Amino acid sequence: MLEGEIAYFRMQVGATFADALARNEGVPEGAITALVRSGPFVHLDENGIIFIIRELEASFTVTQRSGAVISKSHRPWLAAKKPDLDFYYWNRLRKFYLETGSLPSTVIATLDTDTDQVLDLCGDPKVPQVGAVRGMVMGNVQSGKTTNYSALICKAADAGYRVIILLAGITNSLRTQTQERIDETFIGRISAFAAAAQQSLPIQNYATSRRIPSYGTSREADFSSGHDGIYFGLTGHQEPMIFVTKKNKSVLERLEKWIEKQSETGGYDLPLLLIDDEADNASINTAKEPNRTTAINGVIRGILHRFPRSVYVGYTATPFANIFIDPETTEVMENHDLFPANFIKALDPPSNYVGSHRVFRPGGNLRQGMVRVIDDYKTLLPLNHKGGDAVVALPESLRHSIRIFCISRASRVLQGKGRAHCSMMINVSRFNAIQDKVLGLVYEYVSELKDAISVHAALPPTEIDDPVMNDLEASYQTEFAGQTAPWSELVGALNEGVQSIEVRTVNMRGGQLDYSRNREHGLHVIAIGGLALSRGLTLEGLTVSYLLRNTAASDTLMQMARWFGYRPGYEDICRLYLPKISLDHYVYVDEATEELRGEVKRMMDSKRTPADFGLKVRQSQLALRVTAANKMRTAQELTIAQDYSARHVEGHALLNDADTAVANSAAVELFLDTVGPPTEEKAGYALWKEVDATHIEALLRSFRFGDHTDLAPISDHSLFQDYILDRSGDELSHWDVAIPNRKTNSDDTFAGLKIGRRNRDQGTVQNGVYRVYGSRSRVADPEDAWIDLSKDQKDRADEAIANEVYRRERAACSVRERPLMLIHVFNASLKNDSESPSDDVLKITNPIVTLSFCMPETGKPSKARIYQVNAVYRQQLEMLTETDDDEELINGDQDAG
Repeated sequence: MLEGEIAYFRMQVGATFADALARNEGVPEGAITALVRSGPFVHLDENGIIFIIRELEASFTVTQRSGAVISKSHRPWLAAKKPDLDFYYWNRLRKFYLETGSLPSTVIATLDTDTDQVLDLCGDPKVPQVGAVRGMVMGNVQSGKTTNYSALICKAADAGYRVIILLAGITNSLRTQTQERIDETFIGRISAFAAAAQQSLPIQNYATSRRIPSYGTSREADFSSGHDGIYFGLTGHQEPMIFVTKKNKSVLERLEKWIEKQSETGGYDLPLLLIDDEADNASINTAKEPNRTTAINGVIRGILHRFPRSVYVGYTATPFANIFIDPETTEVMENHDLFPANFIKALDPPSNYVGSHRVFRPGGNLRQGMVRVIDDYKTLLPLNHKGGDAVVALPESLRHSIRIFCISRASRVLQGKGRAHCSMMINVSRFNAIQDKVLGLVYEYVSELKDAISVHAALPPTEIDDPVMNDLEASYQTEFAGQTAPWSELVGALNEGVQSIEVRTVNMRGGQLDYSRNREHGLHVIAIGGLALSRGLTLEGLTVSYLLRNTAASDTLMQMARWFGYRPGYEDICRLYLPKISLDHYVYVDEATEELRGEVKRMMDSKRTPADFGLKVRQSQLALRVTAANKMRTAQELTIAQDYSARHVEGHALLNDADTAVANSAAVELFLDTVGPPTEEKAGYALWKEVDATHIEALLRSFRFGDHTDLAPISDHSLFQDYILDRSGDELSHWDVAIPNRKTNSDDTFAGLKIGRRNRDQGTVQNGVYRVYGSRSRVADPEDAWIDLSKDQKDRADEAIANEVYRRERAACSVRERPLMLIHVFNASLKNDSESPSDDVLKITNPIVTLSFCMPETGKPSKARIYQVNAVYRQQLEMLTETDDDEELINGDQDAG
């Protein structure tokens, strides 16, 4: 639709704003609209003009920055040799992206910069002395990691890497999809063995000569032997040879045996680039039988060791990858063969990326419009279930989400995008048997919708009298009224939008989303699955997502977030349906993972190494959860070194016991009596300055928290207590203390002080623990961390926020001269939460007292300790554990995936 006109304006915008685009600034607001409206095409009506403007804005208003990188002992080489290299494969891919508009030009510019940097870090393939290089590239879920490593493969081939192995996840569907992408971006034709005719792909049209890399895998088959279309060894090909394989022990062992034979012809002398997509997946020591996953990595290491000049680059969206966390000691981590000792590169997503910061953060611009919390699934599809459980009906929220997908299809038809790919994801179980039952019910309901639409949608809306159509209109009014085309217009497009919808399962038993074979008319599909939908697989045009999964495994949950990615022109009709407990967990994981991404930038600025980053990951909040999930099945002790630098540690969980609450309150009053009157009192808080650390330590010994991985005792002390004890002789020797209060006239008092109590009415009580904000790990107000900061400190904090070094609260903590302990005094009540209801009344009487701690930035490393884990703490950690999909697949559970 209007391809010629769009191509014309694309050239005009590129020429007019070439300088701004080269600076990665994007096109000024309103410029594209003015250019199109003054264009030469008089036949365009208003709908056509708006369509062209939207298409161009999706390409030219996007910006992207090059991400941070940390490295060790790197010697740059690429800039000096670049003039002598023939970048055939990269130039072909670059022209393809630019001239087809597949990627915004600013994104291509950043892609060029980032992949130059990674290639440079990989080392010169023609210098044997470089030896082995190990690195990691951190992206975001569905943010374009495949695009990045496709460009890296092209440049690596141009630079002289002759053997390229791409490990494409652990599922057949993902390997096939990745092979298709490599065909389209690097090989240049459909990879097939013994085909009568080789089918070229469009990228071949963007080079003056034709070169084809050799390949040892095809769209139809993973690597199986040396007889399936591979007629020559590694040295028998003039062009580089690429293998796209599944991360599977049997497949990799076959490849390793074939490679063994290459020593006879000098194959080992060729430089190797091995790219490990989803590098945190199927990693070491995460299964009940650790040797299974260790064996996979053993084969990977064996392949790498056969090539004197080898590079391993792991790509991951979860920076708490097990390569950092699993080793028993930091030294073992650093010496592991796959540890990225040479470099870690963080990729920043483009400005049009739909990521967790836009979907899950309280201020995210898509959260209110996109996220829908559901709670009607518990009887029909409970979170905890078995493969043999019955599924007799669909929750009404799932039926509603299917109707919304049908309406979104009609909306896309009206936008002129009816032939674009469009998908819905239903991920409600890891069991294939449950997925099959859901498939049958979804198919029945979609058929019912199709039948009603085919009969009634052609009628004037005022004449439609059908319960199914009434449900569709009610769903439209709930979600889209006043935001999209009116219902009277959408009804007319429903039949075209809905009749092409297919319902499929995509799991380890089979099922493919063959988007490449449906390019002309588009694949419109409701995909039902588990693991196969959770690891790397791209659902093209994903519009509606319905998720019911347990919340234990942080990395698995983030990988399930297939709704992240790019939604040009249809962000406003995308919807995500999930339980409140999952939403809260996503908010937590987003904050924790962004903190780790920020560490790369902070460490780049301070010239730190990948080993320093690995240590930071091991000491992060998420590391403790992942370590617990991996180790608690067998371990009675844990080796932990937690880092609380620039963190606000909040006592959000208290024992629901009246006597304990009275004792806690008395301990705080004794503390205040000991330290004397406040240094100053202001409208919003009372403040004590430079309190000796011994008083803080004494209070922490007396104060009892509920389930809390940082503040509850793990053995004799809590992790936080040990952190303070290690520093009380130097950087944490003196503290500031504050009691924040409401800025209102109040007669409330505490410990002889006039304190306006806050109200906390979002609490829950479960298993004997009162949580101040339910599943949210909070107790403080957002501004509490800024109490008593000087103007200079506030300016430095604002600078850290602007430079994305820290988010707001951590930035305030980071600039403190001394740590700040906050004493929270508040009146509490419980909320009526159907998603996570309280199992008891609140037994603590008002006022309730708890503590939180704003910790300044530190350069002092945390000290590792071996903890004999007590029974209470062990039970708390076990609540975080769950057998995830990846583990069941690795262990051969055929009903998982």
